[in-house]
Amino acid sequence: MSNSPATKNPPAGTSDEDVSIDAPIVASHNKYLEEQSNAIRARTIPWEGYQRASLITEEELAQIRQFEKNPAAALDEVKKFEGNLYNEAGEKYIQLFLNLLQKLVRTDTIQNILVLIDDVLTEKPERAELFYKVAEQKGDPTLPYAPFVKLLKKDDEYIQLKAAKILTFLLLNAPQTPEYVPTELFSWITTQLQNTNLNVVDIAVQLLQSLLSVPKYRLVFYQTPSGVSTLVDILKRSTNAQMQYQTIYILWLLTFEKEIAADLQRKYDVIPILIDIAKTAIKEKVVRVIVSTFVNMLKNAPQENMYAMIGNKLLNVCENLSGRKWSDPEIAEDLEFIKEELSKSVANLSTFDEYASEVRSGKLDWSPPHMSEQFWKQNASRLNDKDYELLRALSRLIATSNDPKVLAVAAHDVGQYAKYGNNGKRAIQDTGLKTQVMQLMTHADPDVRYQALVGVQKFMTHAW
Repeated sequence: MSNSPATKNPPAGTSDEDVSIDAPIVASHNKYLEEQSNAIRARTIPWEGYQRASLITEEELAQIRQFEKNPAAALDEVKKFEGNLYNEAGEKYIQLFLNLLQKLVRTDTIQNILVLIDDVLTEKPERAELFYKVAEQKGDPTLPYAPFVKLLKKDDEYIQLKAAKILTFLLLNAPQTPEYVPTELFSWITTQLQNTNLNVVDIAVQLLQSLLSVPKYRLVFYQTPSGVSTLVDILKRSTNAQMQYQTIYILWLLTFEKEIAADLQRKYDVIPILIDIAKTAIKEKVVRVIVSTFVNMLKNAPQENMYAMIGNKLLNVCENLSGRKWSDPEIAEDLEFIKEELSKSVANLSTFDEYASEVRSGKLDWSPPHMSEQFWKQNASRLNDKDYELLRALSRLIATSNDPKVLAVAAHDVGQYAKYGNNGKRAIQDTGLKTQVMQLMTHADPDVRYQALVGVQKFMTHAW
């Protein structure tokens, strides 16, 4: 995938191998960190005072002053020895930075050191290799990460954000994929996704975007407590196109993993959320990443996602989206792929499969099965299958839905089940549905009241 620095846009149909990490870790649209960094760069650090207080050695002070004169020359000085090139000076300066982070505690000083480290890495990403050479020389498997992981717990927002950014940069620019697994970083990111400061949320989302371009990290994040559920909560409440795009981009990356693609809808019910966003999205890139996510889910876990897509009327949505003009022709190609796959499945579905798919989706409508007496005569008792799975699903919808149509259809179906289902009235009593439907008799919507009344009459008039 070709990621331009400004957009990180995935083309529709992009494969896992094409996912790139060339884009900046924190994109230019968010100035929050940079504005604070500019203010910190303007400060003077009292290094001599630290040396007099024995917080740093004379040798460290001399190194710092030499570095401040010409950082690039200090870091990139290369010497030749026995035909090989070495950067001893650069490695010494990186060791100096890591030492200072571990032994100094003043907030302003740590901020300055982090700005310095971030600047040298941003200017020349290949300098990340110096950190790994120092770690190799030390023989310490926790390096170069440990000093930055420790700072994620520091009681200072800027230090946490900057440490997380540097840690992400080091992980993405390692000479080879590190053995280190960033569980602490993912836990920290999950916490920041719930921050009341939207700038912090945006930075956390961008860090996650970058990290999950590495396949090894996807399942690790997916298993992080509250990680995906927090992303889904952001999608439910955010109307900002950029935030929607970035968050769905993360889901798109996750769905390259078959295990995740098979579990995502079951656990987090993302399909109706993504469909609703696609219906109203103005930005093409938002539609593109949603369509790409659906393609991944169909390719990597068709059995687990097909019924939910059919039940949530994705086929109709794709038909509507196909009528729009797109600058990226691959969006149209992916829409065709989705339509073909769903159409094949719909053709093979029985009427009861369609009904079950609709109930599981939670998007009840007055589709033909609900209105057919023949359907209920033949299929009502099938609601008993799998420990009354569909009956319990109707109960959940009545308990949680605010949509009058969903409530009316659910009340109607419960009445039909009472009329035709084997031992239906007993099951309705045991699951609490009788009480739920009776409560709907006072609902504000007249159709809900009517369907509830008819349903209750069926409870009362048909034999137990």
